[in-house]
Amino acid sequence: MQGISVDLLEMVWERMGVDLNRSVIKILPWTEAYQRTLNEPNTVFLSISRLPQREQLFKWAGPIGPIRNVLLVRNDKNISIITPEDLKKYKIGVINDTSSMLLLLDTGIKKEDLVLAQTAKPLIEMLENGSIDAWARGDRVGIWEINDLGLNASDYKTAYTLGQMDYYYAFNKETPDSLVQSFQEAIDYLKGNKDTNGVSDYEKILSRYESPML
Repeated sequence: MQGISVDLLEMVWERMGVDLNRSVIKILPWTEAYQRTLNEPNTVFLSISRLPQREQLFKWAGPIGPIRNVLLVRNDKNISIITPEDLKKYKIGVINDTSSMLLLLDTGIKKEDLVLAQTAKPLIEMLENGSIDAWARGDRVGIWEINDLGLNASDYKTAYTLGQMDYYYAFNKETPDSLVQSFQEAIDYLKGNKDTNGVSDYEKILSRYESPML
């Protein structure tokens, strides 16, 4: 278990004096994790884009960092997307309920015209075999997921940018405000606490995962 949101979470726990570590984090399909956080007290989703459509569904702490939602395509495919109208020419895959899906719907694409999956793996495989033309995903996480399957992210490129937003920790609505506030204060401290070189604890986490954008 690794990543910016996980590393930051451990430092937040340490700052709050909580005796927890990443072993308590459960990996679930996106939709299952989303629904559980909506409906089960004492749950938190890491990490998720903070969108107007979701604002009242959770309590929030963050931001963890920016996410750029893009369409990833293979370099050897002749795909040109200039305007939102061009999106309708192609078969696009996306993980259900993600911010990428919501941004696609905002362009006027109908949900039934998208190829939906619960995880990244089948969509990457469909992108590889040509079953879909493009995959809508956050660029940084998309790079990681492609490489994690043993493929080469340099074989892919960004064909279109859907939008950029920040991602957060999302808490079940029944979470006490005092806990969310303490969590937020810990994040703010880690962003402001700098060493003698002027580098914050938060920036040190980000530097571990710096990679070229597609």
